[in-house]
Order: sequence, then structure tokens, then C-alpha cells
Amino acid sequence: MSEPLPRRNWLLHGLQASVAATVAALFYPVLRFVWPRAATSSGAADVVAPFRPDELRADPDGSWPARFTFNFGGQPCMVIRDPDGKIRAFNGKCTHLDCNVEYRPAQGDIFCNCHNGVYDLNGRNVSGPPPRPLEAFTVTIRTPEGKPGQEEIVVSRSA
Repeated sequence: MSEPLPRRNWLLHGLQASVAATVAALFYPVLRFVWPRAATSSGAADVVAPFRPDELRADPDGSWPARFTFNFGGQPCMVIRDPDGKIRAFNGKCTHLDCNVEYRPAQGDIFCNCHNGVYDLNGRNVSGPPPRPLEAFTVTIRTPEGKPGQEEIVVSRSA
């Protein structure tokens, strides 16, 4: 039969587990930055946005409404109209730590509030901690048959 461990050994094991948990909690964010999340992928081929192209405009205060974000294959997809009038779509999650990004029409960029990450209007990371560009989607404007003036925004994965 084995002898039961003395109380001092239990305390030592508890202290070692606490130190190990603290070290893991300190290094986890560093490891997430060095090895960021995998690029988004899902089975969705294309999705019709729940709004029309003529609705894409900033609010009176100059901010871009969150209503122009919708679910695309389980991930948020943001649709913007750039200053040149071109409609673009991007994954709505920052590539750093999955925070939601927002379009800032006045600054002409896409911004992550969590850690001040900035992307240009092509989705490329310009400044801050994001390790790679936003996933860009292909946007097609489609007019349903027999419904002129009722254009739809069709968002699909880039080939």
C-alpha cells in the first residue's frame, strides 16, 4: 500500500498548478498574435444582401450604419460604398482578435476599435496590430428578372 501524500505535498502541487496557469494566461495572447486565427472559410457560395444598392449611404452624422452588416456563411459581412461609388464587401471581423470592424467614411478607412487597427478600402492592413488583410468578397449587382429598379447586391467568395 502506498502512503498518503503529506499535506505539504498537496500544497506544493497546488502552488505549481497556480504558477502554470498564470504563465499560460500571460503567454496565450502572445501566441495568438504570433499564430493568428485561420482565415475564414465556410460553405456559403453567394448570398443576397438584405438591402439594395440605393440604400447604401452614411447616416446624417456621417457614421456608417451597422445595418449594412449581415451573416455570410456564419461570419459577419460588411458592405460599404467607397467615395468613388464602388460597392465592396469584407469579412466584418478583425484579423487580430476577431473584434468587429467598422467603416469610417469621413476617414476613408475600415477601423477596429479593440486595438486601433486600420485597414484601407481594399481591406489591406495599414496600421495597428492586425497581422493580415481582411477577407474581401466579390460584389455583383443583379437585377431580378421582371423587376427593374430592384437591384440586389450579391456577395460571393473570391475565386
